[in-house]
Amino acid sequence: MSDSSPNNTNTDNKNNTSRPPNAIESLNSMLALQVQDLIDKKLDRAEGRLRVYNEVELKRLSDRWRIWAIAATVIAVLSILAVPTILKEWFKVYVKEHMNKPALKKVAKNTIVNEMSTFVKGEIDPLKKESDTLSEHIKKISSEITSQQRDIKNAQTLLKEQLDIQQCLVAAKAGKRDKYEELKSIAEKKLEYKDLVGAALKDIEFYYEAIKYQLAIPKLRDRISQKDPGFSVEEVIYEYRESDVKLDQREAAIDTLIDYYNEGKIKENIVQELCESVNSEQNLRVIARTTLLLNKLTGKSFRSLEIDAVREWWKQNKNETKYQSPYKQYFRFLEYFYTLGMTENNIKQITGFLDETIRLEPNALHARCLRGYMMIILGKHDKAEEEFKEVEVRCRDFWWLLLYKSLLFACKNEMDKAVDLLSQALTKSPNIEARAKTCAEIFPKYKEVIEQEKVRRSNNKQ
Repeated sequence: MSDSSPNNTNTDNKNNTSRPPNAIESLNSMLALQVQDLIDKKLDRAEGRLRVYNEVELKRLSDRWRIWAIAATVIAVLSILAVPTILKEWFKVYVKEHMNKPALKKVAKNTIVNEMSTFVKGEIDPLKKESDTLSEHIKKISSEITSQQRDIKNAQTLLKEQLDIQQCLVAAKAGKRDKYEELKSIAEKKLEYKDLVGAALKDIEFYYEAIKYQLAIPKLRDRISQKDPGFSVEEVIYEYRESDVKLDQREAAIDTLIDYYNEGKIKENIVQELCESVNSEQNLRVIARTTLLLNKLTGKSFRSLEIDAVREWWKQNKNETKYQSPYKQYFRFLEYFYTLGMTENNIKQITGFLDETIRLEPNALHARCLRGYMMIILGKHDKAEEEFKEVEVRCRDFWWLLLYKSLLFACKNEMDKAVDLLSQALTKSPNIEARAKTCAEIFPKYKEVIEQEKVRRSNNKQ
């Protein structure tokens, strides 16, 4: 025993010597962790069981309350459905028991008799007064609106009339006679606009008085060369009376006639043509220039647009021989010349128109040339030559004279002279080539003249 104790003591001393100084603390920590883990597991299991138990209890309680709620809802709905029926039956019984009582009838009757007038006065009468006031107000407003509408309509009418007058003024200054006549009509029919229209008419008259001495467009010219080939008086008058208004030939023609007057080429015997034109002409610029020429020929003092005065003057003087036109038959000849066939009988008939024109006006150059042309067609070359000599005395280089003399020389087989004269005619008026081709259709030999002239012209250009 004594031996072993020292040994054990030594062994413990050895073990104590080999452990680290904090070994006991480590064991304590491990033990504490294991204990804590065990406790946590126990608590988790307990919590899970408690949750399951609570869910079961809540479901049981929820089912119980759901049943009660359904029962309460059913009871409430049944009550709501039953109440109207109960009330209806109750009211029925009440009305049956009380509304037939004499006292109630008496009270109702007294109330109607005694209180109705007060009710009407207190409730209905104010409404009636307000209704009457409102009706009067509506009538007043309606009357004011009607008056304003009438004023607006009148203002619109006035504005439209003023605009129409202004448009007529502008159009009349552009030469529109129909607009000028419309203004005069307004002045006569609508007296409320008389002053305004009168001012517009004065403006138009002053305008044409100012421009009647001015040339708005060039005088008559050849359509190809744009030069004056030397028209005869009757040709110019024909353009003045018969040409298309849209071509502005009438204005060019009256300007040419004024120029001829200044050169001493026209006489008083064109006055009839001028007066008749003023009566029918629709271009105010032409009318203004025509009255200017009339003043020069007659010594009168017509204002530019004094159309009525010109018409009245002509009524009084149309029988004056010096004013009568010699060109009416010339116009008839031109009318038939382009429509009748070139038979001998037709030619003799229409040539009589030219005879009358030449008798009244020996200086009618184009009429004389046309009569010479008719003689060529009839084969009367001597008479044609005599006619052309009369023209030469008056105008040696008249363009129609050059053309028809060229044709006459071709008929006599004098081709060189024919070509020379055709070349001179084309120089004066390139537009005359169309008439030369017409002559070639009647006289095939003249085609050779036209071809030779073309060759000569081509050589001269080279």
